[in-house]
Amino acid sequence: MVATPRTAALLVVLASAVSVCRPAPESRAPSQDTAFAGTLAPVQRVRSFPPGVARPVLRQVETNAGAGASPGYDRLVFEFTGDSVPGYRVEYATKPVQHCGSGDLVTVAGTGRLIIRFEPAQAHDEHGGLAPIERYRVPGVPAVRELRLICDFEGQVAWVLGIAAPSEYRVSELTRPARLVLDVRHTP
Repeated sequence: MVATPRTAALLVVLASAVSVCRPAPESRAPSQDTAFAGTLAPVQRVRSFPPGVARPVLRQVETNAGAGASPGYDRLVFEFTGDSVPGYRVEYATKPVQHCGSGDLVTVAGTGRLIIRFEPAQAHDEHGGLAPIERYRVPGVPAVRELRLICDFEGQVAWVLGIAAPSEYRVSELTRPARLVLDVRHTP
């Protein structure tokens, strides 16, 4: 059989299609979430509660280290008492970070410092007991290197996250229980 130029071109196209459709080797790195729609700009939601209604209490902060890790981003979940998340503001710090009340400077690992401020809220119960008890963590995930509670004072709760390098983040809310979900994209 004599191969014509047309037959040879068809074979090249067919071979290319087969190589493109072939599954990738198993040793690939986890893929980024290409649908990740995040921002570097501040995200804010203002909320108030009627007089006599207790402030939401921050019960726990969870990170996605280990088996629950998400491909392409780190997830933090702030869980509160009640049916709704308090008001919040999430933004990268442009000035040195300070503890509220004392004004002491706070340092965290990484080149980005992401502040999450909740208001009205508290991180202690009505007897003054700490909730959550853990107020500092090194989660062992790629983007979020360190997190530290920097404020639980006069109806404000704030955390600073040390981010490996400033990267996009997204915020969402869940109910029952009330949770603020913060996803921070891994840097490429």
